Amino acid sequence: MGLFDGFFDKEKKEQKRYAKFGKTLTNMYVQTSERMLTIQTLVELETEESIRLLLTRFRESAPNSTVDLDEKQRVYESLVTLGRQPKVDVIGVIVAYLQTVDGHINWPLKVLTECLDLNEFIDVVVTLLEGCTTDYVQDPQKKQELILRAGEFKNPRVAEQLMRFLGDMNETVRFHTIESLLSQEMTDEVQAALRETFINEESLRIVQKLAAAFESHHEWKFPEDQHESITLALPDEYGLHKSGHIYTRR
Repeated sequence: MGLFDGFFDKEKKEQKRYAKFGKTLTNMYVQTSERMLTIQTLVELETEESIRLLLTRFRESAPNSTVDLDEKQRVYESLVTLGRQPKVDVIGVIVAYLQTVDGHINWPLKVLTECLDLNEFIDVVVTLLEGCTTDYVQDPQKKQELILRAGEFKNPRVAEQLMRFLGDMNETVRFHTIESLLSQEMTDEVQAALRETFINEESLRIVQKLAAAFESHHEWKFPEDQHESITLALPDEYGLHKSGHIYTRR
């Protein structure tokens, strides 16, 4: 036996062991007690690989909704506890995980909110948004979840990222972007982006949302060189005052 044979044999055994844990944890048709035991074992291992596997439980849904919630809550609470201890880099594993998955990110983000301060969490949200494009994607769930979460924070870096998604290929992504941008500080830059979107947007529900938002804030005015364009874009129940603000027709 070579010098490293024993080491490689041990490593292969560990890989097989973790692979078995992963299959059990994401198989929604094994006994609940078996999955719970796997969760407990992975928590006790306290390795980066065990943390990564625990995160995969958030991607699956058990047929029994009560069981599903109980298991996810158990994983969530365990990760929060581990994340507050220095033994393993739970935060780093979660952020790396979030950068690779396409959806089901709310539970991992929830863990981070318990382990990071506000500015640190905003840094993570901005980093994740930077990793998303405005191109067409088959499953935009991740973008939607991130954009909705971003709306909870009034921050110029968040607003800067959100404005990119006003031109997203997915209409629902654009709709959620409008919702989140309306909760941001209404700087000149944000207002200009919303005005431009209002004029060019083809989605009726987005146009309606923008019309209602501008109507409720008469201080948000369209410059004279946009009056003709916005008049053409307005829904029938709205009008444009000569001063540039939108009003509801009587």
